[in-house]
Amino acid sequence: MQSGSVSGVDNDQSDQFCEFLSSEWRGTRPHSYRVPNSGKSAAWSRTLDPMGRWSAKGLQDAMLKYSWNGRDYASNEDELKKHGEELRSAIKRSSNSDVCEVARDVMRWGGVDNVHRQKGTFTWIDENSQSICQKLSDAVDLIKDEKAPLERFDGIDLIMNSAMTKIVSLSDPEERLVIYDSRVAAALGFFLAKFAEESMDGSRKISDQLRFAVAGELRRKPYTNRVRFPPLFGKGKDRCHAAMMRIASQLIAQVSKGCEASPRQIEAALFMWGYDVLGDARSRS
Repeated sequence: MQSGSVSGVDNDQSDQFCEFLSSEWRGTRPHSYRVPNSGKSAAWSRTLDPMGRWSAKGLQDAMLKYSWNGRDYASNEDELKKHGEELRSAIKRSSNSDVCEVARDVMRWGGVDNVHRQKGTFTWIDENSQSICQKLSDAVDLIKDEKAPLERFDGIDLIMNSAMTKIVSLSDPEERLVIYDSRVAAALGFFLAKFAEESMDGSRKISDQLRFAVAGELRRKPYTNRVRFPPLFGKGKDRCHAAMMRIASQLIAQVSKGCEASPRQIEAALFMWGYDVLGDARSRS
């Protein structure tokens, strides 16, 4: 991606935000939060300090402190690489049955395989089991083409949600699409808010296209007096999610050149940062 080529976004503002985010990679901005010692987070919490507190200074440090499924970044990267190679190979061979199987493995890895919460995703995979190779290829092509309309993401023809963003990301043969989930969304919003506060003139308006859609959980709402973000879920949620995946992928590709880190590493750092963007500041307020 060439500098300033994010579709629909003010070029100067886009470039400036990418430069800001690149500087945060090796920066020392502190961030910390408590991880509950219960539920799915219990095992992770027990690996932290006695209070279950995760902390990092800068995005690179956040990536180095990555944890998912009880494993570090390198271990998860290996598993994602394996799933991605299997998925892309199956698509290339037009093996719909293999694609369905690997897609479910990806959902299991991502912790989005709850049959009740992800009923719509499982149903979509089943209903498109004879054409899923083409459907995923179409989804990848549409998101990567910054000028392509996204109306096909209507929840029936094509879907996009926390599970599908992982599957579509790994389906991309060029590996240019990042996973856009609620944690990555929250972190991007957090840094946009900091960018507006620290690097922009108060009279200048934040581009609507940079107002990343975020989930409804309080800990993942990076709101400030100046910046409010649209909801990730609601009317047109599939199309909204696809649009956010497109913009995030374009921005992170540009940022990766500025900080000499891979898009997947930046995505992982944002994922860790975005678990709770209010963090310890909430307990002090």
